[in-house]
Amino acid sequence: MAGSNRAIYAIFALALIFLVATVAFLVLPIQLPLTGASSSTSGTPTVTITLYAGEISTGKYGFGLSPNNLKSPGPTFYFNTTDIVKITVVNAGKMPHAFACVNAPRTGAPVLFGAAIASASNPLPPGQSGSITFNPNTVSSEYYYICPVPGHAELGMWGTMVVSPG
Repeated sequence: MAGSNRAIYAIFALALIFLVATVAFLVLPIQLPLTGASSSTSGTPTVTITLYAGEISTGKYGFGLSPNNLKSPGPTFYFNTTDIVKITVVNAGKMPHAFACVNAPRTGAPVLFGAAIASASNPLPPGQSGSITFNPNTVSSEYYYICPVPGHAELGMWGTMVVSPG
C-alpha cells in the first residue's frame, strides 16, 4: 500500500513539474541577448521617420506614414548598421499607444537597441508624440516594431525592420 502511494505522489510530482515547465516555456520564453545591440544614441540622425499610431477599425490597430493611412502591418523600414535612426511616433488614435523595436511581433518581446517610446505601463496619450534616436547595429533579416500595450501587437499594431550591413 505504501509503495502505491509513493508511485501516485511521484506521478503527481512529475505532472506538476511538466505543467510548470510548459507554462514557463509558453508564457515566459527565454530570450537570448543579441550581441552588438546598443542603447539609444544621441548622434546626428542619418534617417528620420515620423510614424503615426492608431486604430484602423474596431479590433484592428496599425502604423502608417500619415495619420490617414494606417496599415496593419505597418510600413517596412530598411536600415544599415551604420544608420543613426530617429523615429518620432505620433499617437493619432483615440486610445493610448507606444512603440518598441523587438525581435518578434508580440506583446512582451524584449526591446532592442534601446529603442522604445513610452511603454505598456506608461503609453502615449491620444494626440501626443515621442521620439527616440538609436543605432540598429546588429544585422538581421528581420526585426519588428510594435505597440507594446498588451494586445495591440496581436491586433495588428506591428511592422517590419530589415537591418543590412553598411
